[in-house]
Amino acid sequence: MIKNRTEIRVRYGETDQMGIVNNAVYPRYFEVGRTMMFRELGFSYKKMEQADILIPLSDIYIKYHSPAYYDDVLTLTTELREMPAARIKFDYTIHNPKGKLITSGYSIQAFINAKTRRPMRIPEVVKELLEPHF
Repeated sequence: MIKNRTEIRVRYGETDQMGIVNNAVYPRYFEVGRTMMFRELGFSYKKMEQADILIPLSDIYIKYHSPAYYDDVLTLTTELREMPAARIKFDYTIHNPKGKLITSGYSIQAFINAKTRRPMRIPEVVKELLEPHF
């Protein structure tokens, strides 16, 4: 299993008139988690794209537990709980500064060859990067 924690400060533009984070913002937060996880592993999205690997979104699920507010510093935890094959599943939880669960969910991305735009099994470079953690 691989786990990454990232802090995100809620910006004003991410909130509604009541100062609550708009529900449409959470997929962007999840993307921050995925990006930071790969960056921490030494394989940024930029390097991934240079290796002709894309991971477009296939499925997303979000459960809203409690509101988050403007200027909160949220803790986003991103996990890979199983070794990917043709798809990669990320699990997410977001907690507020007091440790209260705000949001949980997951996303599933498919591995796509950037040149052919065709699905593929996990690329060797990604497999080698992740295998030591499983």
